[in-house]
Amino acid sequence: MRTISQIVDDGAVTPEIDESFNLIKKALKSPFTPNFFRVWATSPESLKGIWPVMNHILTSGRVGRRLKEMIFVAISSLKGCQYCEAAHHAFCLHIGVTPEQIDSLIKNYTVETSEPKEKAAIDFAVRLAKDSHSSSEEDFQMLRELGFDDEEIMEIIAMSGMSVFYNHLANATKINIDEGFTKIISRK
Repeated sequence: MRTISQIVDDGAVTPEIDESFNLIKKALKSPFTPNFFRVWATSPESLKGIWPVMNHILTSGRVGRRLKEMIFVAISSLKGCQYCEAAHHAFCLHIGVTPEQIDSLIKNYTVETSEPKEKAAIDFAVRLAKDSHSSSEEDFQMLRELGFDDEEIMEIIAMSGMSVFYNHLANATKINIDEGFTKIISRK
């Protein structure tokens, strides 16, 4: 029965997978395990590699989760990943990104914020998602001048690459958008 994905059924929930799901919910601050991870539980070894990437890049580090979620929404829209766009749209709403800002991220892949630093980081990450060869010393210098240090710039680059990677995985498996995410988005 294809209850989660249009192509692959959700994986069997072994005690080990259930433990992973609990860690995922806690780290993402989600009341449910997103369908993305349920589908990837079909391949427990893949899930073991996929989850730590998100855990370390999205939910940890020195760049705030708010900015990282906005980058994820912009790149997901750019790449046509409806699942990731919806999931991270919901996460953005949950952490205080305004509906107007999210609409701009979806339609324009950028946003005007009170922090020019945020816009520059989003624009840089989106440009890298389009062309990973496009980074330059000038980009690093501009981001440094706005207050990012090299570690934070590397996190922005990692966030850009991770977004493209997860978009690829979600699009390839045609994962259904979680009802929990659609409820959050419809309340905006």
